[in-house]
Amino acid sequence: MAACHSLTLLNGELAGDPLDLKMFESTGWTLEEPAVPETTNYELLTPTIVRPSRTANINVDDVHLPLEVGIVQQHQFVSSLQRASVVARILGEDVLRVYCKGAPEMIRTLSKKETVPEDLDEILHFYAEKGYRVIAVGTRMLEKTHRELQKMTRDEVECELEFLGLVIMENRLKPATTPIIRELKEANILVVMITGDNIHTAVSVAKECGILAPGERVVHLCVESSGLVPVVCCESSRHGAPIGRRTALTRSWRSVDSGRGSSRSALTDSEAPAEDPNYKVVMNGDTWKVLREHYPQQVARVIERGAVFARMTSDQKQQLVTEYQALGYYVGMCGDGANDCGALRAAHTGVSLSELESSVAAPFTSADPDIVCVARVLREGRAALTTSFGVFNFMVAYSLTEFFSVAFLYYFDSNLTDFQFLYIDVAMIVNFAFFFGMTEAYRGKLCKIPPLTSLLGLVPLVSLIGQMILIGVAQYFSYFALTLFPWYERHLYEGDEANECWENYAIFTVSMFQYIVMPIVFSHGAPYRRSVVTNKHLMISIIIMTAVSIYITVAPAKFLAEFLQLKMPNDILLSYIVLAVAAFHFVIAVFFERVIVQYLMERKEMVPKCLKERRVRKTPHLIIKRELTDSDYLECDSGIKFVREGSSGK
Repeated sequence: MAACHSLTLLNGELAGDPLDLKMFESTGWTLEEPAVPETTNYELLTPTIVRPSRTANINVDDVHLPLEVGIVQQHQFVSSLQRASVVARILGEDVLRVYCKGAPEMIRTLSKKETVPEDLDEILHFYAEKGYRVIAVGTRMLEKTHRELQKMTRDEVECELEFLGLVIMENRLKPATTPIIRELKEANILVVMITGDNIHTAVSVAKECGILAPGERVVHLCVESSGLVPVVCCESSRHGAPIGRRTALTRSWRSVDSGRGSSRSALTDSEAPAEDPNYKVVMNGDTWKVLREHYPQQVARVIERGAVFARMTSDQKQQLVTEYQALGYYVGMCGDGANDCGALRAAHTGVSLSELESSVAAPFTSADPDIVCVARVLREGRAALTTSFGVFNFMVAYSLTEFFSVAFLYYFDSNLTDFQFLYIDVAMIVNFAFFFGMTEAYRGKLCKIPPLTSLLGLVPLVSLIGQMILIGVAQYFSYFALTLFPWYERHLYEGDEANECWENYAIFTVSMFQYIVMPIVFSHGAPYRRSVVTNKHLMISIIIMTAVSIYITVAPAKFLAEFLQLKMPNDILLSYIVLAVAAFHFVIAVFFERVIVQYLMERKEMVPKCLKERRVRKTPHLIIKRELTDSDYLECDSGIKFVREGSSGK
């Protein structure tokens, strides 16, 4: 426990794998990395030395003093090998000692049979089912010189071990883990555990943190050798019951001739997984390997119901992430070890919970080593996506609004003046677009309905088209109010001053307020972003531009009117009517966007998903989920059959 690790000193502090760090700290030993060569003692230039401190719980009566252990060779932990080892020399001894730790099933295969206790499986299951993390340790003596050691392979070193025992560690859940997982599941986000731990430990932790919910049937897929091809079998239990023993489920497995010269299996028990839509699948890395090699057509259906994947190697973790992506999922991955790097890199969003190896592969690194960051990443991602859609709609609506104004004035042989264009584009649009994205992410619970991911869906098109209709109607009413005054005369083209007319005043002044309304309308708030009123910079900008626009509409200074080439109306009543039209347009536009589009069409889902986004109908994981829930009889090319007894006369 004190020597077999990969810890090192960084700025005087121990750094390395969190598990190794906790194990080493529990021994009370100290670690030194001397800078002065000590070739006399260890035949190495810079050995790592560990020695017990005064507070270490060790009986030194049977050993010579001082007790020092120099680590002369390290074999790092490799997930595919499920073990790590070191070769060390105790000061004063002429022999080398091998210390090895890893998965109990792996250390047992490397140990001498006579040193392995007969009740190892029973003890291992006892602790694993209680959620403890179990590591086996072994040792051996090597009467080799340092040069002979350098010529030995890793397999030659890690063999013929003396099985010493089990290291039992209680890996308690962090306080924030269970609430975050509950929040993710309430938001209809599939939560899966991928771990290198024992499957019984993983299932126990999954039940404790809520990945496996009460009432769910746990189906354990395991591998058995049958003929030429390994067969994937099932063990089933209800939540809270152990899954280590066969139930009546396995008695109904029978051999099926697939016509391919290999044995297959069929499941026909009345308690088959297909009967219960709430069942979850757990498996280990060996089963995953067989499933991908011999039953590739079943992989999608199995992982759709997957909950716990234990004893997974680094490559297998990456394969699982890739398989979920192939089903149309957006995959996020959390990890804190070197064996998580492949999966972190392959996932759409990888979050490292450590500042070591995994932080290099992951685009995000959490300052705190817990999964609270997952919910935050989701909130920020959803807010960013909603902001992108809002900015896009704002820029499109601004362009179309300006187009409507120009097209309307063209009918009267007029147009917006150059400085009117400049005021709209620079003073208003650039200003609003800059502050638009400063609204923070929503801080409440994650919404069950994810934000839209297509600009061509029905909802964004209805929103944009509806707003443009309201804008066109408001501009028409502003002109219509102008025609009601007796002093109004239709503008006719008169050369250089063609743009100075009352029609220009009516359209330009009402359109100024429409550009102010748009950033408010398209700044959607909950459940993805906070309310637009919390964006102080945008609100201050809107208030200032509203005040300036009112001033220009009602009583601008003479130089300002000349600068904008405005022909003021003969009756100030028209100015107040323009303000009323703008205010009425604001109320209707906000009501349409917040109530009809955002509340009814998005939250209440009055529009079917197939009309929201066309791609939803072809998402593979939704198709598989419907098949697993609705089908009474499922059969694949692999030969595995799931039959629901008692249905349709079966």
